[in-house]
Amino acid sequence: MPFPTKTEPRAKFTETVVVGKDILELLSSAMYVDPLSIFREYVQNAADSLDEATRLGLYRNGANPSIQITVDPTARFATVRDSGAGIPKAAFTRTLSAIGGSRKRGTSARGFRGVGRLAGLGYCQTLVMRSKASEDTQVSCMYWDCRRLKELLRDPAELTLDEILHEIVEVENQPAAGLPDHFFEVEMRNVFRYKNDPLLNEVALENYLAQVAPVPFHPSFSFGKEIEDHLARHDAGKTFTLSLNGKPIFRPYRDTYEARPKVHGKFTKVDIFEIQGLASGADAVGWILHGDYLGAIPDRHGIKGLRLRTGNIQIGDSRLLDTAFPETRFNSWTVGECHALSPKLVPNARRDDFEQNSHYGNLLNHLTPKAKEIAKACRDSSAERTRQRVQAASARDINGHNLDWVKTKKFFSENATRPLSAAHRDRIQKMLTNSPPTYAEIMTLLVGTPETPKEGPK
Repeated sequence: MPFPTKTEPRAKFTETVVVGKDILELLSSAMYVDPLSIFREYVQNAADSLDEATRLGLYRNGANPSIQITVDPTARFATVRDSGAGIPKAAFTRTLSAIGGSRKRGTSARGFRGVGRLAGLGYCQTLVMRSKASEDTQVSCMYWDCRRLKELLRDPAELTLDEILHEIVEVENQPAAGLPDHFFEVEMRNVFRYKNDPLLNEVALENYLAQVAPVPFHPSFSFGKEIEDHLARHDAGKTFTLSLNGKPIFRPYRDTYEARPKVHGKFTKVDIFEIQGLASGADAVGWILHGDYLGAIPDRHGIKGLRLRTGNIQIGDSRLLDTAFPETRFNSWTVGECHALSPKLVPNARRDDFEQNSHYGNLLNHLTPKAKEIAKACRDSSAERTRQRVQAASARDINGHNLDWVKTKKFFSENATRPLSAAHRDRIQKMLTNSPPTYAEIMTLLVGTPETPKEGPK
């Protein structure tokens, strides 16, 4: 039986809200499935700080907006430093101790929930944050005792967030001599070892950053300039200089890739596109590379999948748009990206997808036809390779040996105007002397069979 409708005014809630200690665990290690995601959070904050420094005109003297990451598996530490605006000393402690509060909400900043700075709490013994704004004469430092935090989280005592922070956080000021005029740095000391140690594995971290971070295309990628120009017209795709242990990081895309041992795929063109929003203007822009579609692209290349980005930082992973394809496997044959432009396309807190709303539905509705077109290209390419294999297998010379007509056609198209080698002339003359040869015998001689090794013109 339903409750009766309201007959008296309701009283406002006036109790003191208790924010418990477990919120720190939920907003740090429990938030991220992949430990490497913590570097994405710190790079995202660094990119916002670099944008702020540019807005304030702090690079007038030729300084380069940059992000430097250093990892040392022997000393067990990792640092992420940016040359951004930094946090002024007067606001340092309050800003970094605000849990789930950020001044960036409602702006064009990439991060706005005020939790990304906590990402490292669950993965090291001590988390250190340092910063200096251009107007300060000292470096502000904050130390988080992560080991003590874990002890307190295991303690059955009911502690509030205030009590926890008062127990585990310390602050101090240090001399600024020898340090940049403005910067922000996060240092993780005594990083915990996890599986194959990804947080301090330089190869794994480089591969991750190349896919996720807002870094430029490699100079050798011939489609890079066209894609960058397309994105720039929509104020998207902004990149920053990012280095790992002094080595610059570039996007992983190249003109070719190894599809399988001794077989290389090649990209031949790029398709650029816009996705119109529910109102006016574009909600997203993107690009798709087309090539020979040789099959699923190996994970090690870091390029497979139609991917989503915002602020030029990847959301989710290569499988996020699997369901847009008629068969999910064809997403692994695909190479491309879609950059969200609309402020109504909002990444969720874990940044593994976007918040579900009508604007995201519109984005997926526009990407689905493109996925179907790619799936058709994949099927057509697979069918053509099958046809060629069948044709090659059905071709026999008079001695019963396979004659690959595709290989034969390629050989003659590449060597049609070149003179015969001395070895080929000698062997053809012997064939003519012994008996009238067939065309198949001559082509088999030129192209080569298992019994007759190829000897190309010299």
